[in-house]
Amino acid sequence: MQESKWRNQRPLIFAFLVPVVIMAGYFIAVKVWPFGNNSVMTVDMGQQYIDYYSYYRQTLLGHSGQFFYAFNKDLGGDALGIWAYYLMSPFNLITLVFPKTMLDLAITVMTLLKYGAAGLAMGWYVQKQHARGSWVVGFGTAYALCGWMVANQLNLMWLDAAVFLPLIALGCDRLIKQRRPFMMLGWLLLAMVSNYYMAYMLVLFLIAYFGFRLLEVRLTRRQTWRAVRQFAASGLLAAGLAAWLLLPTAFQLAQSKGTYTETQMQWTHFESSPLKLLGKFFAGAYSFGQMPSGEANIFVGSIGLIGFILYFCTKEIRWQERLAAGLYSGFLLLSITWAPLDLLWHGMQFPVWYPYRFSFVICFWLLMLSLRALLRRPKGITITELLIALGVMTALTLTVFLRRDHYSYLTTSAIGITAGMSVAALMLLSLHGPKRRAFTIAIGVLMVVDAGSNAVLTLNQLSDISHSDYHTYTEALRAGINTLQAKIGTNSRIGKTVLRSKNDSMQIGYLGTDQFSSMLEPAEPQFYGELGQSAGDNFVAYTNGTFITDALLNITGYLTPRLSAPSSVFMPQIAARPDLHHYDYFRHTKVLDAYRNPYALALGYTASEKILKTKLLPQTPTVNQERILGGLMGGSTPDLFTVEPLAGPAIQHGTQSGSVVTKTVLTSNEATTVTYTFTTATTDAYYLQIGANFTDNLTSLTQNGRSVPIYDTFRDRLLLNVTPSAPGIKQTLVFTLNKDSADFADVKLFRLDLADTLIRLNTLKANSWHLTARGDRSLAATVVAKAKQVVMTSIPYAAGWHVKVDGQTVKAKKALGFMLAIPVTKGEHQLTMTYTPPYFWAGVGVSVIALLLCGLWWWLLPLGRHAQ
Repeated sequence: MQESKWRNQRPLIFAFLVPVVIMAGYFIAVKVWPFGNNSVMTVDMGQQYIDYYSYYRQTLLGHSGQFFYAFNKDLGGDALGIWAYYLMSPFNLITLVFPKTMLDLAITVMTLLKYGAAGLAMGWYVQKQHARGSWVVGFGTAYALCGWMVANQLNLMWLDAAVFLPLIALGCDRLIKQRRPFMMLGWLLLAMVSNYYMAYMLVLFLIAYFGFRLLEVRLTRRQTWRAVRQFAASGLLAAGLAAWLLLPTAFQLAQSKGTYTETQMQWTHFESSPLKLLGKFFAGAYSFGQMPSGEANIFVGSIGLIGFILYFCTKEIRWQERLAAGLYSGFLLLSITWAPLDLLWHGMQFPVWYPYRFSFVICFWLLMLSLRALLRRPKGITITELLIALGVMTALTLTVFLRRDHYSYLTTSAIGITAGMSVAALMLLSLHGPKRRAFTIAIGVLMVVDAGSNAVLTLNQLSDISHSDYHTYTEALRAGINTLQAKIGTNSRIGKTVLRSKNDSMQIGYLGTDQFSSMLEPAEPQFYGELGQSAGDNFVAYTNGTFITDALLNITGYLTPRLSAPSSVFMPQIAARPDLHHYDYFRHTKVLDAYRNPYALALGYTASEKILKTKLLPQTPTVNQERILGGLMGGSTPDLFTVEPLAGPAIQHGTQSGSVVTKTVLTSNEATTVTYTFTTATTDAYYLQIGANFTDNLTSLTQNGRSVPIYDTFRDRLLLNVTPSAPGIKQTLVFTLNKDSADFADVKLFRLDLADTLIRLNTLKANSWHLTARGDRSLAATVVAKAKQVVMTSIPYAAGWHVKVDGQTVKAKKALGFMLAIPVTKGEHQLTMTYTPPYFWAGVGVSVIALLLCGLWWWLLPLGRHAQ
C-alpha cells in the first residue's frame, strides 16, 4: 500500500520540482541576486508591485488598519481595492519570512513556488485523467512553463489563476461525476479572493469547460439538470463567500477602472490575424515590444500542439465531442483576434499593456485536448496520423520561416529549435507503445526540454532592474525619510526630487504624494494635472511643486540629492527645486539633503466656505493655484503669478514655422536646440510652463548648463522650477529636440510674488487644526472656527469617510472636485474621522449568509456530511 501511494505521489513531486529547478537554474545562470546583481523585477514588478509587497508586510506586521485605508497611497485613499487586485494571493505570506531589505529575494522565491504550484496542479489534473509517470511530469512542466506563464512572470499576482485553473477543473469534474461540489466551490472561492480580475476570466472559461464535460460524460437528463443546478449554486455561493471583498471592490472599481469601460462595440475590428498567431507556437516567441501590443502567448510545446491536432483525428472520441471542442477552439481563436470577444474576456476594458491576459485558459485547453488524444493511443500514432501531424507541423514551420520578417520577436535559431523538437516528438509518438516504457519517459523528457527552452529563450529577451539599483536607492531613501520624520514627525507629507517608483511611499511607509495603480480614481490625476503635475489614467507624480502646492498639500519635508552623494547609489532625479533654499535646511544623510517647509499647512485647517464653490480650469496651473488661495481665504482671486519676458527663441540646426521647430540636422553629432534667456531682479520663485506635448521625452532642458529634469510622462501643462540662484544673473534655457519637431506655443515664464503668497499661507496656517491622534484609518483633531466655515483638508474625498463633529455625524463635502472638507460652526470643535470601505459590512453580511447556506448544503447533501 505504501509503495503504491509513493508511486502515485512521486510524479506529482517531480511535476512541482522540475519547473522550480529549471527556473532556479536559469536565475542562477543569469546571476539573479544573491548569485549576482540581477533580479526578476521587470517593468511593473520593479516599478509597482514590489512596493505593494512592502506595504503588505507593513500591514500584516503591525498596521492592520492599512487593509482598509492607506495614508501612503498618493495623498491617501481606499486600500481594499489594492488588496483585492494585487495582494490577496496566499503566496504573498512568503514575504513575511524575509527581512524588508531582502524583499526582491522573497519575490524570486515566490515566483519559483508559483511555477512549481502550477506544475503540481496540472500534474494532479493529468493524473486524475488516468495518466501516469512521465505524462504527469511532462504535461505539468509544459503547463507551468507555457508561453503565458513565462511572459507574465512579472505580473506575479496573475499567476495564481493559472495555478487554480486545473484544480477548479478537477472540482468541476468531481461535481459532474460524483455530485461533490465543494472542491470546485472552494478553489473558485480562493481564486476570487486571490484576484477578482483573473477569476472573472476563469469563470468565463469554467462555464464552457462544464458544458464540454457534460457532453463527454453523457448523463441522463435528470442527472444533467442536477449537475447544472449544483454548478450554478457552487458558483453563486463562492461569489457570496467572497462578497466581503468583492462588494466593496466593485464599488471602488465603479470609482476607478470602471469609469473606463467601453460602451460601444467595434464589431468589424480585428486586432490580429491567424497568420500572426502562428509565430506564438514557437519557443521564445516574446520580446519587450510584445508587452504593450502583441499576440496571445499560447506556446505549449511540440507534444502539446501535435496532440491537439491528433485530438480531432481520434475516432475513439465521439464526433459530437470533437465538434464541440472544434467550435470552442474557434471561439478562443476569435477571442484573440476579434476585438468584441477580447473586450468581453477583459471585463469590457481593453488592457493597457499585456494584451490577451486570459490566454492561460487557451494553454490549458490545448494541453487538455492533447492529453485526451494521446492517452487514447497506447500503441503510438498510425502512419496516417503521422502524415497528418507531419504535414501540419511542416506547413507551420515553413510559413513562419518564410515570413520570419513578420515575427520580429522570433530568431532563426528559435524556429530551428522548435522544428527539431517537433521532429523528435513525431518520432517518439510513432515509436511509443505499451512495452516501450523508455519512449514514454523520453516523451516526458522532451516536453520538459521543450518547455525549458521556451522559458530561457523568452526571458533572455527581457531586461530587469538590478538588485543594487533597487537596494541602494531604497535604503538611501529609508535613511532620508527617517531623518526627516525625526524632525517633522510621521503625520506630515514628504516630497522629493528623486523617484525610483511612484509607489516609494508604500515601499518605505510614509505620507507621500505619488501613486501608480490600476485602481486610481480619475479625479486624482485630473486634480494633479490642474495643478501642473505629472498625471495619467493610472498614476500621479508630484514632480514640479510650487510654494503654493507644497503648502496646500501639507508637504512639510523635502528630500533632494546631495552633490557629494556617491555615484554607486542609484538616485534618479526627476525634478529641480532650486527654490528649496527658502525652506529650512537642517540635516543630511550620506546621499540626501533634508529640508523642512515652514510654510506647509496642516492636514486640516479652517477656511472660507467659498472653497466649496471654487472651480479649477483645465490647462491653467498658475490660475488654479491662485483660485484655490482666493477660495480658501474667501476673497477674490489674487494675482500672484506674473508672466515675465523671455528672450528668444534662438534656433540652431532647425527651422521655425509659427511656434513649431523642426529638425534640420544632417549628422549624428549635431543637435537641434531652442534657446531662451531671461534675467531676474528679485529673489522670487520662477516657473517655466511647458505644454502637454512635451511628454515622452520630446525635449531635454538645461539652465545655464545644468540639467532641468522633465518627467517623461504627463498630459497637462507643467511648471518647471527655474528659480535663479541669485538675481541679476542671466539665465540661459536650452531645449534640445529629441524627436523631429516640437511646438513651443505653451512655453511661458512665470514669477511668483513670494511676499504676498507667504502672507496668505501664514494666515491659513494660523488656522490649523491640532491633530490629537492618527491611526491607520482614522484621525482625531481639535479645531477653532472664527465663523461658519469649513475644515479644509488635503485628504482626498471618499465615500468611506465617516466624520463626527463634537460627537455628531456630519456629512463631509467635496472641494475642488477632489478634497474632503467638513462644515463647522463658530467655536472650538472635536473632530473624528474613520474610514470604512463602502459596502464592506454589507459584503460581510452576504458572506455570512453564504457560509450558513454552504453549511446547510453540506449537511443535507448525501455525499457531504454522510460521506465516508
